[in-house]
Parts: sequence; structure tokens; C-alpha cells
Amino acid sequence: MIAEGAASASDEGRPAALADVPEERLVPIDVREDIRQDREPFRRIMAAVNGLHDDQILVLRAPFEPLPLYAVLSKRGFAHWAERRSSEDWSVWFYRSSLRADPDVAAPTGPNLAPPAGVGAWTILDVRGLEPPEPMVHVLEALERLGPGERLEVRHERKPLFLYPQLDERGFAHETDEPEPGMVRILIWRRGAGK
Repeated sequence: MIAEGAASASDEGRPAALADVPEERLVPIDVREDIRQDREPFRRIMAAVNGLHDDQILVLRAPFEPLPLYAVLSKRGFAHWAERRSSEDWSVWFYRSSLRADPDVAAPTGPNLAPPAGVGAWTILDVRGLEPPEPMVHVLEALERLGPGERLEVRHERKPLFLYPQLDERGFAHETDEPEPGMVRILIWRRGAGK
């Protein structure tokens, strides 16, 4: 269910994953009128999500930021980027947060955090905007699925100080960098698998 919440959209520009996306990959859905008419838009939104191809992006227009929807779609592997157009007009882009490394898809890089040569699958998990303890829950769930040689890149708005001891206890190595204000990246891999 979508409920009104406090504004928390990033003032930063559009994420790199959403730069130069061709129009044909965007799936727009506008629920502003549904909400004005007191019609619950959740089923309509989920039908659109279920119909997305792997490379498509859902662009939701709503009269407020749909904070509860972030957690629902995050569990299905979607990251989001919200843009406040006016006090009652939000545009929220939902896109798949995981990328598999292959010859055509370069793993993310940064000034201090770079993928190793011959890296296996590289998964990106964006937990920005989630309320504690949701970020840690999502990270620990993703780590359960992390295979040998695979990497998890967590995107957070701050250093997750309570996560680091959990990673150490579970046998994961990690490295953190801050490529820009409000963006902390944590690269996580199984110890013994090399960086």
C-alpha cells in the first residue's frame, strides 16, 4: 500500500544507471488521479512491475513520495531514484539494482573501489532511503546468496557501523569508499576469494 510520508528524495542528480536510458525502456505509470479519486493504486503498480522486462525501468508519478513502496520493491531487487517536481508531484524511477558481470556490462568502479581482474558476478544493492534496520536486513539476506568469487556492492548514505562486525563474524571481507557526498559504497566478498 502506498502511504504519504516525509519527503526524502535526493537532491543529487540522476544515478549513472539511469543516464541516457532510451525512451523505449521506460514504462510510465501515473497514479496521481487514482489517489485523488481514493482508488488504491498498489495492484496497478505491481501489475506494471510484474510486466517489466529485465532492462526496463518503471517511472512512477505520484502526488507524494511512496516510501513504503521502496521496501516492497527493494525486496524484489529494485533500486529507486526519486525526483520531487512540486509539492504534490513526484517522479520515482524503479530499476533493477543487480547487474551480472559479463563482457558487455562493466562492473562499477570508483576512485578507491575498483573491481578486481576476473571478477565473478557483481551485485549492486542500493539501501539508501530505507529506515533502520532494513538496510542491514537486506544486506545480510543478499550475503546469504553470495557465491564464491562473487561481490556485493552496497550503496548507503552513511557508513553502516553496526554492519561491519556482522560481516567480520560471518567471514566476509569488506572495503568502503565515499565517491561523493551522501554516497557510501561497501564492497563485500567472501574471505579467501581474493578482492
